[in-house]
Amino acid sequence: MLKYLVIYASETGNTKKLAEEIYKALPSSKKDKALVDVRTWNGTLDAETYFIGFWANRGSCTLEIIDILSSLNHRNIALFGTCGTGNAKGYYSLLVQNASVWISDDNNYLGSYFCQGKMTDELRAKYESYRGKCDNEKIDQIIKIFDSAKNHPSREDLQRAHQFVNECCLQAKESLLHV
Repeated sequence: MLKYLVIYASETGNTKKLAEEIYKALPSSKKDKALVDVRTWNGTLDAETYFIGFWANRGSCTLEIIDILSSLNHRNIALFGTCGTGNAKGYYSLLVQNASVWISDDNNYLGSYFCQGKMTDELRAKYESYRGKCDNEKIDQIIKIFDSAKNHPSREDLQRAHQFVNECCLQAKESLLHV
Protein backbone atom coordinates (compact mmCIF):
# COMPACT_ATOMS: atom_id res chain seq x y z
CA MET A 1 0.00 0.00 0.00
CA LEU A 2 1.24 3.45 -0.92
CA LYS A 3 1.46 6.22 1.64
CA TYR A 4 -0.04 8.83 -0.75
CA LEU A 5 -2.07 8.71 -3.93
CA VAL A 6 -2.87 11.84 -5.93
CA ILE A 7 -5.76 11.27 -8.36
CA TYR A 8 -7.08 14.07 -10.53
CA ALA A 9 -9.53 14.94 -13.30
CA SER A 10 -8.44 17.80 -15.56
CA GLU A 11 -10.03 19.17 -18.70
CA THR A 12 -7.79 22.13 -19.52
CA GLY A 13 -4.63 21.29 -17.57
CA ASN A 14 -5.25 23.52 -14.56
CA THR A 15 -6.07 20.72 -12.11
CA LYS A 16 -3.26 18.60 -13.56
CA LYS A 17 -0.81 21.42 -12.79
CA LEU A 18 -2.13 21.59 -9.22
CA ALA A 19 -1.97 17.78 -8.88
CA GLU A 20 1.66 17.72 -10.02
CA GLU A 21 2.52 20.39 -7.47
CA ILE A 22 0.74 18.48 -4.69
CA TYR A 23 2.60 15.32 -5.70
CA LYS A 24 5.94 17.16 -5.56
CA ALA A 25 5.08 18.59 -2.12
CA LEU A 26 4.38 15.17 -0.57
CA PRO A 27 7.13 14.18 1.86
CA SER A 28 7.55 10.56 0.71
CA SER A 29 9.89 9.04 -1.82
CA LYS A 30 8.62 8.11 -5.27
CA LYS A 31 8.08 4.50 -4.22
CA ASP A 32 5.61 5.59 -1.50
CA LYS A 33 3.44 7.85 -3.66
CA ALA A 34 1.76 7.97 -7.06
CA LEU A 35 0.14 10.51 -9.37
CA VAL A 36 -2.75 9.25 -11.52
CA ASP A 37 -5.03 10.87 -14.09
CA VAL A 38 -8.56 9.61 -13.39
CA ARG A 39 -8.87 8.66 -17.07
CA THR A 40 -6.16 6.04 -16.58
CA TRP A 41 -7.33 4.93 -13.13
CA ASN A 42 -7.91 1.19 -12.92
CA GLY A 43 -8.45 0.93 -9.17
CA THR A 44 -5.42 -1.26 -8.50
CA LEU A 45 -3.46 1.25 -6.42
CA ASP A 46 -4.32 1.85 -2.79
CA ALA A 47 -2.99 4.34 -0.26
CA GLU A 48 -3.35 5.51 3.31
CA THR A 49 -3.98 9.08 2.16
CA TYR A 50 -5.72 10.24 -1.01
CA PHE A 51 -5.48 13.69 -2.54
CA ILE A 52 -8.37 13.83 -5.00
CA GLY A 53 -8.58 16.70 -7.46
CA PHE A 54 -11.16 17.89 -9.94
CA TRP A 55 -12.25 20.82 -12.04
CA ALA A 56 -15.54 22.49 -11.18
CA ASN A 57 -18.25 20.71 -13.16
CA ARG A 58 -21.51 22.61 -12.68
CA GLY A 59 -20.83 23.10 -8.98
CA SER A 60 -19.44 19.66 -8.17
CA CYS A 61 -17.03 16.99 -9.36
CA THR A 62 -17.15 14.59 -12.30
CA LEU A 63 -18.75 11.13 -12.15
CA GLU A 64 -15.32 9.47 -12.21
CA ILE A 65 -14.36 11.36 -9.07
CA ILE A 66 -17.70 10.50 -7.43
CA ASP A 67 -17.00 6.83 -8.14
CA ILE A 68 -13.59 7.03 -6.48
CA LEU A 69 -14.79 9.04 -3.48
CA SER A 70 -17.68 6.68 -2.82
CA SER A 71 -15.45 3.60 -3.07
CA LEU A 72 -13.00 4.60 -0.33
CA ASN A 73 -13.23 3.40 3.26
CA HIS A 74 -10.97 3.93 6.28
CA ARG A 75 -8.66 6.33 4.41
CA ASN A 76 -7.46 9.90 4.78
CA ILE A 77 -9.00 12.05 2.05
CA ALA A 78 -8.19 15.58 0.93
CA LEU A 79 -9.91 17.38 -1.94
CA PHE A 80 -8.39 19.94 -4.29
CA GLY A 81 -9.24 21.54 -7.57
CA THR A 82 -9.67 24.49 -9.86
CA CYS A 83 -12.50 26.51 -11.27
CA GLY A 84 -12.55 29.37 -13.72
CA THR A 85 -15.65 31.11 -12.43
CA GLY A 86 -13.84 33.23 -9.92
CA ASN A 87 -11.78 33.30 -6.83
CA ALA A 88 -14.71 33.03 -4.41
CA LYS A 89 -14.47 31.15 -1.11
CA GLY A 90 -18.25 30.70 -1.08
CA TYR A 91 -18.16 28.89 -4.41
CA TYR A 92 -15.20 26.77 -3.29
CA SER A 93 -17.19 25.82 -0.17
CA LEU A 94 -20.10 24.77 -2.38
CA LEU A 95 -17.77 22.58 -4.46
CA VAL A 96 -16.46 20.90 -1.32
CA GLN A 97 -19.95 20.45 0.11
CA ASN A 98 -21.24 18.86 -3.10
CA ALA A 99 -18.24 16.55 -3.50
CA SER A 100 -17.79 15.56 0.14
CA VAL A 101 -21.26 14.01 0.35
CA TRP A 102 -19.69 11.07 -1.52
CA ILE A 103 -17.08 10.50 1.20
CA SER A 104 -18.07 7.77 3.64
CA ASP A 105 -18.11 8.73 7.33
CA ASP A 106 -15.51 6.08 8.17
CA ASN A 107 -12.89 8.11 6.28
CA ASN A 108 -10.84 10.92 7.80
CA TYR A 109 -11.54 14.07 5.80
CA LEU A 110 -8.42 16.26 5.87
CA GLY A 111 -9.73 19.39 4.14
CA SER A 112 -9.67 21.04 0.75
CA TYR A 113 -7.81 23.52 -1.40
CA PHE A 114 -9.28 25.21 -4.47
CA CYS A 115 -7.98 27.98 -6.67
CA GLN A 116 -8.88 29.71 -9.88
CA GLY A 117 -7.94 28.18 -13.21
CA LYS A 118 -7.66 29.79 -16.62
CA MET A 119 -10.42 29.13 -19.12
CA THR A 120 -10.24 28.52 -22.86
CA ASP A 121 -10.38 31.31 -25.43
CA GLU A 122 -13.36 29.53 -26.99
CA LEU A 123 -15.31 30.05 -23.78
CA ARG A 124 -14.50 33.76 -23.78
CA ALA A 125 -15.74 34.00 -27.38
CA LYS A 126 -18.94 32.25 -26.32
CA TYR A 127 -19.46 34.81 -23.55
CA GLU A 128 -18.80 37.65 -26.00
CA SER A 129 -21.43 36.21 -28.37
CA TYR A 130 -24.09 36.80 -25.72
CA ARG A 131 -23.68 40.59 -25.94
CA GLY A 132 -26.97 42.16 -26.93
CA LYS A 133 -28.84 38.91 -26.26
CA CYS A 134 -28.86 39.27 -22.48
CA ASP A 135 -27.82 41.74 -19.79
CA ASN A 136 -24.53 43.28 -21.00
CA GLU A 137 -23.55 44.15 -17.42
CA LYS A 138 -23.64 40.45 -16.54
CA ILE A 139 -21.60 39.65 -19.63
CA ASP A 140 -19.05 42.31 -18.63
CA GLN A 141 -18.88 40.79 -15.15
CA ILE A 142 -18.37 37.27 -16.53
CA ILE A 143 -15.64 38.47 -18.90
CA LYS A 144 -13.94 40.32 -16.04
CA ILE A 145 -13.86 37.02 -14.10
CA PHE A 146 -12.56 35.23 -17.20
CA ASP A 147 -9.76 37.77 -17.63
CA SER A 148 -8.81 37.59 -13.95
CA ALA A 149 -8.29 33.83 -14.31
CA LYS A 150 -5.74 34.10 -17.14
CA ASN A 151 -2.70 33.60 -14.92
CA HIS A 152 -4.04 30.82 -12.71
CA PRO A 153 -3.04 28.58 -11.18
CA SER A 154 -0.42 31.17 -10.29
CA ARG A 155 2.86 30.74 -8.44
CA GLU A 156 1.05 31.88 -5.28
CA ASP A 157 -1.69 29.28 -5.88
CA LEU A 158 0.97 26.58 -6.13
CA GLN A 159 2.69 27.81 -2.97
CA ARG A 160 -0.65 27.59 -1.14
CA ALA A 161 -0.98 24.03 -2.47
CA HIS A 162 2.32 23.20 -0.72
CA GLN A 163 0.97 24.64 2.55
CA PHE A 164 -2.22 22.61 2.09
CA VAL A 165 -0.21 19.40 1.63
CA ASN A 166 1.84 20.12 4.75
CA GLU A 167 -1.32 20.72 6.81
CA CYS A 168 -3.00 17.56 5.48
CA CYS A 169 0.05 15.39 6.12
CA LEU A 170 0.31 16.69 9.67
CA GLN A 171 -3.40 16.07 10.26
CA ALA A 172 -3.16 12.54 8.78
CA LYS A 173 -0.17 11.77 11.01
CA GLU A 174 -2.05 13.04 14.10
CA SER A 175 -5.11 10.95 13.22
CA LEU A 176 -2.92 7.80 13.14
CA LEU A 177 -1.70 8.60 16.65
CA HIS A 178 -5.30 8.56 17.92
CA VAL A 179 -6.29 5.23 16.39
